[in-house]
Amino acid sequence: MGSKLTGGILLLAGLLFSAVTTAMQTQNDDVGALINKRLSYMKDVAGYKARNHLAIDDLRQEDRVLFDSMLEAEKLGLNSESVTPFIRAQMDVAKAIQYRYRADWLSVPETDWKPEPLEKVRNAISVLNSRILAAISTGLATDEAFADKDKFIQQLNQTHLKDSDKELLWRSLGKVKLKNDK
Repeated sequence: MGSKLTGGILLLAGLLFSAVTTAMQTQNDDVGALINKRLSYMKDVAGYKARNHLAIDDLRQEDRVLFDSMLEAEKLGLNSESVTPFIRAQMDVAKAIQYRYRADWLSVPETDWKPEPLEKVRNAISVLNSRILAAISTGLATDEAFADKDKFIQQLNQTHLKDSDKELLWRSLGKVKLKNDK
């Protein structure tokens, strides 16, 4: 009876270890997927701004996003100064994608498509920003460093996303540090 119980406990422990390891890997891998999801909203942002004759650059919004992201980063144990280039990189890539959509629409407008309302999209992006920062914090805190560049790059697959954009995101992600790291 005792050996069955011991075997069952070992099996359970092995399954638990496997689940925790998988969860940590998934959390780490999700950073690229979450960034990709964030960038998936850029067509809606570009479309809304185009239909409402708004500039792509919205410096007040960018300042809000950066400020909120720095506060969130601090709460999550990240060094907010190291997060700043990463947040800026995401915003720069997002704007580049918006400009590329707008350029396409000059010659081939999309008439059968309507963008989501900007406020709805910005709320979704805000949630994703928090999830991205949380995933980075978890990855860094558990020594699940972001070392698989190829996997990260493969997760970024949005229309109008260039290789140089992906490289910028990867480089800036690599600079993010925990508060305690120097």
